[in-house]
Amino acid sequence: MYATVGELELRDEFALLPHNSVLSDVSKALTPVKNSAALIRSPKGKGISGIIKAQTLLSALKQGEDPLTFKASKIMSTNILRLKSETPIEVAIEKITELRPDAVLVIDSDGVFAGYLSAEDFREMKSRFLISDDLNKDPPQTIQDAVKLRDEFRLVPVNSTLDKVSLLLRRPSVQFVLAQDKKKGVVGIISVQQILNIFSNKKNPEKEKIKAHMKSNLLRLRIDTPIINAVEIIRKREPEGVLVIDKEGKFHGFLSPDDYRQLISFMPVEIEHDGTFDSIEPYLRDKVGQEHEGPVVWNYMGSELVVNNQDLEIKLNDRELNISIPVACDQTGSVKVELNFDLGDSENLNRISVANPIIQSEELIQSQWSKVFIETIWNHVLSWIDSSTPNGTYAGGFAIGESGKLVTSVEELSEQGSDSFER
Repeated sequence: MYATVGELELRDEFALLPHNSVLSDVSKALTPVKNSAALIRSPKGKGISGIIKAQTLLSALKQGEDPLTFKASKIMSTNILRLKSETPIEVAIEKITELRPDAVLVIDSDGVFAGYLSAEDFREMKSRFLISDDLNKDPPQTIQDAVKLRDEFRLVPVNSTLDKVSLLLRRPSVQFVLAQDKKKGVVGIISVQQILNIFSNKKNPEKEKIKAHMKSNLLRLRIDTPIINAVEIIRKREPEGVLVIDKEGKFHGFLSPDDYRQLISFMPVEIEHDGTFDSIEPYLRDKVGQEHEGPVVWNYMGSELVVNNQDLEIKLNDRELNISIPVACDQTGSVKVELNFDLGDSENLNRISVANPIIQSEELIQSQWSKVFIETIWNHVLSWIDSSTPNGTYAGGFAIGESGKLVTSVEELSEQGSDSFER
């Protein structure tokens, strides 16, 4: 398990250039796909004084700067954060998130440059080191509080043909197309899976219209709807699409399946704890299946995955909580997703877990579903841990004890915080 910045396997995604480099030098340095940035050395060649990324370079060239004579140092960003190699991971994440530097450099104990922490390195670091320290904030109460509705859809007139719809759905960021009537507003929805099914039946996309194939069982919820009410209404109605409207009744956004999973994770938890991990397996089976016995189908970024939540298994291995979930899709067949959460040291309790490694499964599932599995499962595990503490408190730290039981340090839910005590 990685504990400090120096233990990270940093990608070699940069080029080092002398201080007197010109824009053409930067262009050559950024030509290899692996290089996401050019680091500019200080005038005397010691240390790093700035960074240039592709967007900055292109902006300068667009303004007509001569690439053969214009000095790179004139456009480099100098907001650089330097972290010592012995900096704990959780401290590094907090500093980077707070300061938002243009570049993060790792230096050794002698102050010598040891590596560049790229944006991709940081994303992976955050996905693996699950730091949950926001319980002093008010918990989300409404749809608006709980989810950030993403722009995963496009609006088209209800009489649009499917060739226009398919062009919009070719973009990875677009998962749904909403059919809009001039008088009635949004009246239907069509997804990537639907359009593929339609085309597999050899329909002519230039002649077929969205209104003949769209799903029209839509539910409208106000953005200030309490989470509990929203989830209960969705379960009862089982709509084919959920539209979110503002307080004036105007269309605000689309609640995707991923957004709904997020809402589920904020539902109140009532579990009988006996100090062991015995109740977490049935709890996760229920939550991963969105309270369906299973299997269930997850949708994310145009992909579908059958999740056999009824066969989810839990094992304890020293400090690790091992979770195994059988899944299946057309490309891989039936496989297992293995997640290992290192819950830390019982002698030094904190509210941090490490996903180690991110997930173990087929490469296709790793690349498309890692983030979804890590965030979804971890949110449920954390809710289960917090439910073991008395009302009005949460687990300020946790670990697996020597006897295989859950160990927590309990803290009050208050803005000021309070003394903790071990259970």
